[in-house]
Amino acid sequence: MVLLWILSGTSVVLVWGCTVYRGNVRRNQQMMKEYGKQVVVRLMKDIKEFGTLCILIVVYMAVFTVLFGTSCPIRLGTGLPCPGCGITRAAILLLTGRWQQAWQMNPVIFPIVLSALYYGMNRYFLNRKAGEMKWIIMGIAIMLLAVYILHMKRYFPGREPYSYLGGNILERILPAYREMMR
Repeated sequence: MVLLWILSGTSVVLVWGCTVYRGNVRRNQQMMKEYGKQVVVRLMKDIKEFGTLCILIVVYMAVFTVLFGTSCPIRLGTGLPCPGCGITRAAILLLTGRWQQAWQMNPVIFPIVLSALYYGMNRYFLNRKAGEMKWIIMGIAIMLLAVYILHMKRYFPGREPYSYLGGNILERILPAYREMMR
């Protein structure tokens, strides 16, 4: 979709797709200002609703990573990586511009980021529900599982994040468990 502003004196022609709007520059600026306020209101509502949960998740991840070397409960329990292992590291690599390393860590980070952007655009800027998100989430779950199986066959136990974590709970309960994992 194309968004194009054509200025001529005090009049503005706004072309959005195939629809043309004419109006006063001030009125259009006021409309954009009001639109921006609506976006901020929707964002603040979600922060109020989910902010505490997000903070608790970040604190959990930080504390468990410092204490145990990982925040993944599956890895802490079994020593084995889960299908989501490497997503956080891949996100950090992606945010720091190391795209190839992010791909190597867990390539599913790219559809996750695109899906998050799609959801954010629909939720905050277009003020509509992204009804197909459940299908997108199911698709991402299938991709995570497929990548997990492929990478476990290819890289386990030699390459991060597909490595065995010693000292896990099962290993402490069942001494023979570590031998089974070799």
